[in-house]
Amino acid sequence: MRYEVTLDDRLVRVELADHGRFTIDDRAVAADIRETVRGRQWSITVDGESHEITVVTHDPLRLDVDGHDVRATVVDERALRANRGAAGTRSGRVELRAPMPGLLKAVHVKEGDRVAADAPLATLEAMKMENELLAPARQRARRWRRAPS
Repeated sequence: MRYEVTLDDRLVRVELADHGRFTIDDRAVAADIRETVRGRQWSITVDGESHEITVVTHDPLRLDVDGHDVRATVVDERALRANRGAAGTRSGRVELRAPMPGLLKAVHVKEGDRVAADAPLATLEAMKMENELLAPARQRARRWRRAPS
């Protein structure tokens, strides 16, 4: 699984392989990751360097990395594909697809609204996490329609 991770203003591409190895910006990295508090805190050793990471807030994502406050975003490859696919069709109708199955919790725009690029359109809940679906381009909001199953 591939991820685009932004730590403050630094973009990092991370790929996790099935066998436990991973790459950071296409460089193989030796790492040991131990979850110390379930879903909240980890002890990570990367290339022999130890780090303590704690989730401070989820929305927006803020981390405490070795005592430093870091703003972060994490986008997986499914969301990247969905966003890139929708962004490619900027003229006329734009189809927005959820990156995973989930429950539609809120719609933040109504039909006819002018929507800026990257503005939140809807909130989707999946696996007890809320994910905002963002506008891929500046446009007018259209009627919501559920995709065929």
